[in-house]
Amino acid sequence: MKRILVPIDFSDATPQVIGQACQLARGLDAEIHLVHVKELSAPGVLGYGLAGMPELAPMSGVPVAAFDPMPQPIPKDEGHKSKLAQWQREIAQCGVKVTLHEPTGAVAEEILNQADALNANLIVMGTHGHGAMYNLLVGSATKGVLKHSRRPVLLVPAPRT
Repeated sequence: MKRILVPIDFSDATPQVIGQACQLARGLDAEIHLVHVKELSAPGVLGYGLAGMPELAPMSGVPVAAFDPMPQPIPKDEGHKSKLAQWQREIAQCGVKVTLHEPTGAVAEEILNQADALNANLIVMGTHGHGAMYNLLVGSATKGVLKHSRRPVLLVPAPRT
């Protein structure tokens, strides 16, 4: 195992995911490929209220802004950019080669695309422990990766609060 793919999303699980990936990479003399997917959003969609389906608006009585069918990348704030750089430095300080990838698209799909493109040997990612209703309405990148990955996936749980 020489290439470890580490999807990061700025959740509470991210520091533990990076720590586990660093330990594995050092032990295996592997490199880490951090992946932060720039998620797409569809402007004018209310999300949960219409479950991402604006065509239901006339039936629901919920007002909906004009729907733009072309998804746009969600803008990334400067805090995220500096946090990505900080994590890269921390991994490099552990003596592990690290590369950052920032594709745009559907999260699970882009993680799997990056794994294929890099010929990753392992995916190390966090799990948030959201409930079934959240996963039904919003989806779960972890679930999508687990369901469709042709590579081993190591799940690191978020800390309990």
